[in-house]
Amino acid sequence: MNVIAARRTIKYAAIAAVASLSFAPLAPTTASAQRLSPIQYTVSMPAPETHLAHVQARIPTGGKPYVDLMMAVWSPGYYVQENYATRVRDISAEGTDGRTLAIEHPQPNRWRVTTSGGSSIVLSYTLVCDHSSVTGNAVDTTMAILNGPATYITLAEHAKRPHEVALDLPQRWKQSATSLAAAPDGVPNHYEASSYDELADSPIIAGNISFHDFTVAGTHYSLADIGEIPPQWDGALAAQNLEKIVTADYRFWGFIPFRKYVFLDVFRRGAGGLEHLNSTLLTSSPSATGGGDIRWLQYVSHEYFHAFNVKRLRPVQLGPFDYEHPPTTPSLWISEGLTTYYGNLMACRGGVGTRQDVLNSLSKAITSVQTSPGRRVQTLEQASLDIFSTGGSGEGGNRNTTVSYYDKGLIAGLVLDARIQHATNGRKTLDDMMRLAYKRYGGAHGFTPQQWVATASEVAGTDLTPFFHKLVRTTDEIDYSEALDWFGLRFAPSGNAASAWTLEIRPDATAQQTAHLNRLTRLYRS
Repeated sequence: MNVIAARRTIKYAAIAAVASLSFAPLAPTTASAQRLSPIQYTVSMPAPETHLAHVQARIPTGGKPYVDLMMAVWSPGYYVQENYATRVRDISAEGTDGRTLAIEHPQPNRWRVTTSGGSSIVLSYTLVCDHSSVTGNAVDTTMAILNGPATYITLAEHAKRPHEVALDLPQRWKQSATSLAAAPDGVPNHYEASSYDELADSPIIAGNISFHDFTVAGTHYSLADIGEIPPQWDGALAAQNLEKIVTADYRFWGFIPFRKYVFLDVFRRGAGGLEHLNSTLLTSSPSATGGGDIRWLQYVSHEYFHAFNVKRLRPVQLGPFDYEHPPTTPSLWISEGLTTYYGNLMACRGGVGTRQDVLNSLSKAITSVQTSPGRRVQTLEQASLDIFSTGGSGEGGNRNTTVSYYDKGLIAGLVLDARIQHATNGRKTLDDMMRLAYKRYGGAHGFTPQQWVATASEVAGTDLTPFFHKLVRTTDEIDYSEALDWFGLRFAPSGNAASAWTLEIRPDATAQQTAHLNRLTRLYRS
């Protein structure tokens, strides 16, 4: 039976808009959504051992003689062109009368379907779901990961049309989890999105899920684990630690821009994470232990900080999204590097990490950059601009010719923080600059590199243009001296080049220098 055809039509009058602080493409007006009929998907996995998923989509035609369909070629937040259409198999279409419709395939990620004048078509296709990254789909006998760009073929139009998804799960699977709103019909595993942007930014996991819930400032959070192995993994402890990190972020920003947030955590080979508007998708190694591992907590803290920095405070080039043509921006070092800097700090300020953990992370990044020949070849801005051509999603491709904007961007956070603090005699920090930038450029606005420099200069009370030019637009060596002096740090004496960049507290650090470091890594107490 066609599940889509059997499902009653959903009324969209009550669709909630995405949080008001989200940028425009992710928050279409309710009125525009009401004017357009939804695209309805049913996703099933009748034989999960084959690593296949089947999709049926009822797509309105508006009475047009043909419709153009597209599939995304990249995922926002992961700056690699992945061409998801290569994993589509057995695509076909039927009209309202059940007759097979002609399909053309004019380009790799596009299809044109002749409608025969019907009000809608039913598109059917199969997805190969054996992807190992957090941007692709994975299906096996125990679970499914469905990422929006890799799953849904949609109309190529740019209208903000509602979408809905119904999952037909294997009998032995109990539930699914996502940040999408449940459909008003109350049917399990049936979700709605106000637009394709929201759908694409809301991954779904399914299987037998362990939920660990908590609340911060009236916002509901859930850690949804698939494949956790107790007592090796303590999901309750992990959720307690995440609550501390979320609380630290709340005290940093002063608000939470959503009503629900989900940490989607799947235990499988390999590890990774990708931020989304109201969720993050995590893949954790089955060998992960405890729920208190600092490496796991820092990595999750990084992804959660993205809910503010990049999902809402973003470079102007990163929205509205063109899913067929990846964007370029010189500012990924801000979106990723500064997020890494603060991810480590928020873990520490939340009390799940220590000051030494912060120093260890800084030492690792500095060592990586200072032992990479690519630092003398590629600027920090160019590392951002070249990301789709060099690969590695910012981690650095060829170490001889590229530099990681994660590592060098983290270092930029430290030296910029020290510069602002030194210029204001400790009255202002990078924290103040981040909050001011969000106030001015969060949401629909976006910022330019010039606006970022101007905001930092305003907070510092001095023109930082020469500082930024040297740091992000040249391959000059980073000057660590100001940061080391301000925070009372030094590079540990070592005869080994690999450990020569290890940060340690100076034995002769003054009380004032120690106070500066303590302020940086301060614990937010309840």
